Amino acid sequence: MPQAIQKCPQQIRGLASECKPSESKPSEPSVLRPISSKRRIVPSAGEISALNWPLPQALRAVNPFPETIQAWMMDFETNEPIDILDVQRSVFAAQIRPDIVHRVVTYERNMKRQGTHNSRTRSEVRGSTRKVQPQKGLGMARHGTRRAPQFVGGAKAHGPVPRSHETQIQRKVWLMALRSVLSAKYAQDQLVVVDNMEVGSRKTGDLSRMLISNGWSPLASTGRSPSIMLMPFMEEALPSELRKLEMASRNIPGVSIMNPSDAEVYEILRHQFLIMDRKALDLLEGILKPM
Repeated sequence: MPQAIQKCPQQIRGLASECKPSESKPSEPSVLRPISSKRRIVPSAGEISALNWPLPQALRAVNPFPETIQAWMMDFETNEPIDILDVQRSVFAAQIRPDIVHRVVTYERNMKRQGTHNSRTRSEVRGSTRKVQPQKGLGMARHGTRRAPQFVGGAKAHGPVPRSHETQIQRKVWLMALRSVLSAKYAQDQLVVVDNMEVGSRKTGDLSRMLISNGWSPLASTGRSPSIMLMPFMEEALPSELRKLEMASRNIPGVSIMNPSDAEVYEILRHQFLIMDRKALDLLEGILKPM
């Protein structure tokens, strides 16, 4: 049988002069895959480096929105805009979760319950332990002492006893609820950021007129009380520069002052307006920003 003649590609195209004897090289696996082939050839572990096989990369979701949103910084006495601030979207524009807020509000209100309720048992009610009637012979139900719960003036059956209503909740759940409340205040235009909260007068009337002129408090003629939560940055219990503000707001019903480090979801939620200064804003962002 005649031996098969091998031709180089140049001979096939008619370029015989360019054909040279090929040197013997070890065959390397091809990195190309046939286009029309539906079969996917998966290399072995030893061939991955040789084939430079594209390993699957972990998919990562990318948020198309910027990390910050804008908020006005107002003057506390005149409510005039001063500057535009960039605040964290993950803190002030997070997803609002009413179910998480309900869990945290229930937790915080249970923590505030005194738990001093009490009722007297049959051993604590005043009265004699003498048997009120014979055991047999009267044709009626059997009774013992008058201190039993079925008698008037007797004890309370399964009554309340002093106990703690404290429950447990995860810290991440509480932080999520606080982010939800702040985001709701921002979305409803009830979050006011001011430069500082220093006032020049300690008189209640001056502060009340300022709150009305700024649109944060209803008019006195309506008969409704304001609902404002003031949240200035306080490193200590009450700084000296906020002493006038505390004395002026003491006799205004519906106006409260709270340290941002002690912020509570229920207290923020039950007030209509939340007014905080720039330092308190930075403190809350540092606490609530997800890692």
